[in-house]
Amino acid sequence: MISRADRKVGKRRYQELLALVGEVIRDWDPYELIARGAPIDEFGSEISSVTAQLSRIKSATDAAHTISRVFSSSFEPQHFTPEACRTVGEKLFLKLQAHGVVE
Repeated sequence: MISRADRKVGKRRYQELLALVGEVIRDWDPYELIARGAPIDEFGSEISSVTAQLSRIKSATDAAHTISRVFSSSFEPQHFTPEACRTVGEKLFLKLQAHGVVE
């Protein structure tokens, strides 16, 4: 059984990871929705989905593919190919590395 303290640590870590992923995705702001006044949580569902898949990310390419899959399923697949997500994938991977999430 998981202790209350362990759950708090797990929840806190998940919130930290959500914040890291969220920062990258909101800075990327596909379609410039946030820049045009959309709520800051506009991509909340996608940020959660990417965060849930962080254990699969071992490279910038993996990060680009993860973002591509998530955003393709939410929006227009032709706009979110792995190549189109390469730059944001690299930024996400570097941020995850800097915070010790990936090696």
